[in-house]
Amino acid sequence: MDDRIDALLSDMEAMHSAQQRHARRGELGDEVAAHAAELTLRERLRGAIGQTVQVLIGDREISGTAVFLGDGILVISGAEIAIIAVAHIRVIRTRSTRHRDEAGSLERLGMGSALRRLAADHEEIAVELTGDGGVVRGRSEMIAADYVEIAGRIIPFGSIAVVRARVNPFG
Repeated sequence: MDDRIDALLSDMEAMHSAQQRHARRGELGDEVAAHAAELTLRERLRGAIGQTVQVLIGDREISGTAVFLGDGILVISGAEIAIIAVAHIRVIRTRSTRHRDEAGSLERLGMGSALRRLAADHEEIAVELTGDGGVVRGRSEMIAADYVEIAGRIIPFGSIAVVRARVNPFG
């Protein structure tokens, strides 16, 4: 009879310990979820700088090393430089799980700054438009506050998915 009572008490103690562990895991899970809810894509992209990334734009994948994060742009160095409009990214893959809070000193620079720097160097670029808009190639004739003119075509920045160049405008 004492063995059965000991076994019952042992089972009750094990059940109580398991309930406490489960409650602690639940609290930890809640805390992790609350922390994750505060993280942003921008912080994740900052954490990927210097790392290999694959970015899906439309139905194309661009692979290389993330080298610069600016205002609405991510610059990837691969076979060539790709200046990607973050708003048009469908999927990003990276092995990095880091999030960085602190912004770089040039992070306020965006698509216009990249285009101006490339134009100053007389670089020929390929501008890939969103959707099935195709590609416009040439040298920038004018870069305004919210558009670029290439070969007589006025292209609003919002229509640009990717700018391909031979050099990194920020490197």
